[in-house]
Formats: sequence, C-alpha cells, structure tokens
Amino acid sequence: MKKILKKHILIIGACIVLMTACKRDSDYVNSSPGPYISNFDLRKLYKGTDLVLAKNVTGQATYVAGQVTSDHSGGNLPAGLLFIQNLRMVGNGVDSLRGIAINIGAAAANYAPGDSVHIKIEGSTLKRVDGLLQITGITASNVERVASGIRPLITPISTITTLAKPDNFESCLVLANDCNFEPNIGVETIEGVKTFNDGPGNMQINVNGTARFKSEFLPYSAKISGIVIPSASNGVPQVWPRLKEDFIPTSIVVDPSIPLGPNPAIISGYFANPSGTDANYEYIQFMATQDLDFRQKPFTVYATNNAGASTPTGFPVAGWNTGGLRTYKFNITRGTVAKGKFFYVGGYKQIAGVTSTDISAANWVVSKLYSDNNGDDGIGDKTANLLANSGNSAGIAIFATKVVELTTAPSDVVFFGGSVGSVYGSGVGYSICNNDYYTTSNAGTAQPFYGQGKNTFKFVIPVDTEFTYLGGEYDVATKKWTKSRVHKTVAVPKAATLPVIEQMPAVTKITN
Repeated sequence: MKKILKKHILIIGACIVLMTACKRDSDYVNSSPGPYISNFDLRKLYKGTDLVLAKNVTGQATYVAGQVTSDHSGGNLPAGLLFIQNLRMVGNGVDSLRGIAINIGAAAANYAPGDSVHIKIEGSTLKRVDGLLQITGITASNVERVASGIRPLITPISTITTLAKPDNFESCLVLANDCNFEPNIGVETIEGVKTFNDGPGNMQINVNGTARFKSEFLPYSAKISGIVIPSASNGVPQVWPRLKEDFIPTSIVVDPSIPLGPNPAIISGYFANPSGTDANYEYIQFMATQDLDFRQKPFTVYATNNAGASTPTGFPVAGWNTGGLRTYKFNITRGTVAKGKFFYVGGYKQIAGVTSTDISAANWVVSKLYSDNNGDDGIGDKTANLLANSGNSAGIAIFATKVVELTTAPSDVVFFGGSVGSVYGSGVGYSICNNDYYTTSNAGTAQPFYGQGKNTFKFVIPVDTEFTYLGGEYDVATKKWTKSRVHKTVAVPKAATLPVIEQMPAVTKITN
C-alpha cells in the first residue's frame, strides 16, 4: 500500500512540475522587432520586381547597418553607389555575409572602406538597375557614419563557387587568387573586360575607362581584390578592382633560354585522405628548384592508384599513360613559380577537405575537379580517390614535358602504400628518375621502372586526415639529394591555415 501511495505521489508531483513549466502565452515577455535588417534578409525579400521597403515588408526594421567596402578614389566603381556588407547570425554553419549597393549619389565618394554606417531605408526601393540589386531613393542625410578604420572582411572566391551562387557574392568584397590571363605582354593593358582562369574555370574582371589605373599592363597572373558586380549585358558576375592596389601581378619573368635541369621540380608532400570525402579534395605539394614558367615549358603531373579493383588490371602497359582508374594526368600549362617556392596540383583549394580553410592564396598551378572530369588528354577516368590511402603501391610523378612516353624520365617521382601490386612486368611499368630512392641504372644494368631491380622503395601508407610532408634537402648545384626524404605527417584541422603545411621544422629545402 505504501508503495502504491508513493507511486501516486510521484506522479502527481511530476504533473505539477510539468504544469508550472508550461507557461501560457500571456506569461511570455513581449518584445519588439529590432530596427535593423541584414543584407542577407534584404536580398531574400527581392522577388524580381521593385519593392518598397516599408515596415510591413521588413519586419518593422527601418535601418541597415554595415561596413563600407567601396572606394571611389580609384575611379572604377559605378558612380553614386555605396557598397556595404554585413553578417547575420543564422546558425547551422550558414554563411550569411552579404553585400548590397545603396544609391546615395555623389556622397558615396565621401566614404572609405572600413567605415561603419547606419542607413535609414524606410520608404526606399529595392530594385535591380543594370543587373545590380540596389537600394534607391536614399539621400545622403539618411546615412550616419558611426565608426571608421574597421578592416572589412574579404571573401576568397573561385569560379566554381561564384558562378554556382552568384547572389551570395554580389556586392561583396572578394579576393580571387591564381588569376591567369593570356595577354599580349608589354602591349595589352587591364582596361576593359578581361577573362581570367583560376583553374576550375573562367571569370572576368572589369576596369572602366575612368579608372586611374587602367594603363597598367596585363600580366600572366595576378591576385585581384574588388567588388563583385554583375555584367549589365548578361548578368555574369565580374570582379571590379577599386584601386591599383587591388590588382597585384604574381607572375615572375623567366628567361626562356635557361635550360631545365634534371629535377626542376620536386615532390614535397601530399594530402591523400582528408576528412569527409576524398573526391576533389586531395592535393599534391611540389617545390621548384629553379624559376619556372609553365607557358614556356609545360609540365605534367600523374597520380597512379594500383588497387586490386583499379582497371585496367595487370601490368601498366602504357606506363604513366595507362589511364582508366590506374593513372590520372594533369597538364600544367600556365602559371609561374620562383625557385624554392611551393606550388600545388589538386582539386578544391581547401586545406583539409569539406568546409575547411580556403588556401587559394597558395600557388595552385592546377585546380581540377578530378571526380567530375576525366584526366587531361583523355588519360584517367573520373575518380573519387586520386591518391590511394590503403592497399597496393600508389605513386606521384611530375614531368618537365607534356609528351610522356613509356621510358620518359620524370623530374621527380615517389611511391607509397602497402603491397607492391602489378606495377612492373613484361618490360612495362612506371618510369622513374634518379633521385634519393630510385636509380635508372644499377651496376651498368638499366632499370627505368619502379619495381624493377632495386627500385622497390615506397613510403608508408598516408595517415588519415594528416598531411604527408617528406622534407629532405636538394642541392641545386650538384643536382642531387644531400638529405633523403622521410615520411612525416602533420595533423590538419579544418580551421588550419597555410603555414601548417608549409612551415614545419623539417620542411623540404633546397640549397645553392
């Protein structure tokens, strides 16, 4: 009986707690909507037709606040437009940084990047003018500068992300790295609409005839900051540099008469298994042992995966050109790299896989979505696993030529993995070069392939979610490795930055 009574008391007590926890609507504290609306929400309001920004439309908001990104002192932005951007906390990892153009007339030139402004928008109109979404009907008296000198956020962009979601980047301050042009060197200037390629595809920059820096010569490559503004004719997003300082040439001048040495580029590291999917997120790190211009002298990079299920099976009859799921080819035909500097070949320009840090500021001579595209010159099928992280031997080779035949010696080559697999036999295989672990001749006997003779060395299987760096020292004068490479790894969290994979104590070095 006591047990039954105790049970009922507990049930009644729980019900009382539950009832007191459930407040009535009248028990909640009433609150009023804030007076500010974000660009994120403003842009969502626009449905293709002019919209008057009244309280009943903006959720009672009457102001927009943000950081100024426009700078009219360079003469290259549309007159009268003040560009601002802001963030809204939306949670769930959603990127809410958005920009907006506000037409305030000549007073727009009175504001500088880093100014913080509050702008009264009640009664103004949200509309597209010449393809650009903007707020019109604002007078200069509606703009209040509340702070200055705040460094504006700048968003790294790529062709893929920008063209996929142009509205996310419109009117934002952005940075495009690895912008490769095909100029008439010394003759063509940056004035006009110019097309550049950043690896995955093409984009445009726009430099008006009013720009004070329009006479700068167009280089082979540059990094470009600016505001994203759609073309008035076709709506394609363009980057509009604001000042001369927004357009920074990155290409070096290389004397074409200087011959290439036997190892003009060496392999310094690779990321074979980033967190999440491997598809389009793996990459290879190289170092130049002399100044290189890939327009003058194109290079080629191959990756080979010899897992048992990779086809075609058996020995690689065509060597590095076997293709299928065995080898994948990247042609390097643009970009420059200075002696002793790193450069990269791979997929997305991110350091550790999906949602990780953008490292497009590194020198990416090739950024190709290998999971979505076949290899260059038809060598290699689409693959979600460019660099094997288990099983049979996998390898990387870089050649100082686009024309690679069965016994062409690479500039450098490394292999890694578990079992050897079907890499050499019947007189065919993957060609190697003389480096710290392989030799093309042994006691006078030719052994030009990996797996042949004493050419059996391979680094261990890569560590999951860690970047493999090989270190070692290469003497440019003697063309020899004075300190052999050793497999080492460094953990790369998603928030890591470029120095994590470039500034380790035992990083690859060249001498002389």
